[in-house]
Amino acid sequence: MTEADLPRAAALSCLIGWNQVARDWSLFLRDGEALTIDDGQEALAATAAFIRYGGDLAWISMVLVRPDQRRRGHATALMRWAVGALHGIRCAALDATPAGQPVYRQLGFRDLWGFARWSLPQPLPTAPGVRPLRDSDWPTVIALDAAAFGAPRPSLLRDFAARLPQAAVVAEDGSGFALARDGARGPQIGPVVAADDATARALIAAARNALPGSAVLDLPDARRGLADWLAQHDGTVLRPFTRMALGADTPGEAARIAAVAGPEFG
Repeated sequence: MTEADLPRAAALSCLIGWNQVARDWSLFLRDGEALTIDDGQEALAATAAFIRYGGDLAWISMVLVRPDQRRRGHATALMRWAVGALHGIRCAALDATPAGQPVYRQLGFRDLWGFARWSLPQPLPTAPGVRPLRDSDWPTVIALDAAAFGAPRPSLLRDFAARLPQAAVVAEDGSGFALARDGARGPQIGPVVAADDATARALIAAARNALPGSAVLDLPDARRGLADWLAQHDGTVLRPFTRMALGADTPGEAARIAAVAGPEFG
């Protein structure tokens, strides 16, 4: 994939019903690689991509096949390319839909933990202790994310914050943060890092209420208290995902993750 392919890659993800915009796709060209199957149509025929987070962790994603090109082995072939390109890395991870799980298991990936995409159509009750992100907060935000996710990804976080700066918030005590980004179908909140549910609720509400219309958020299944809270305020589950890994388990403290960055970015 090259820069010239980005509009047609975004057309493919939009056609399939995903939320990525061209700027999301460009992050794989900046910090990783992407491969396409191109038959000259307005949307690419199939894609796969990965992004590297340091030397020990890479994220595989965007394994997409246009509906008229399915059942031809494209997804498996593209996954084999990604796995081969990452040979020797300590952990190659991905977030799978139920349809993708069997393909990835055949390639040696194993399940780690689940999360679900939630739609948040209404504003959420606000709570004190949260303020807008400042430039001076970046060292703390980057360190919090690296501890929770398991690898530093400052360029990704800064890209998200620049896209929807009004939704970039931090806990006043320095214990957590929330970011959001724009999408083809609406904004997505995440990542959100907070050790306790009270802080997570305040951060999610502040980010959500800064955004127009509906927003989505990818909530780990283990955060049951947050799931109950979202359901009480008209949040609904759209689809499940499973985090999977090849090689070592994903690093970091997953218990601190209140919302993942998205299945394409981990």
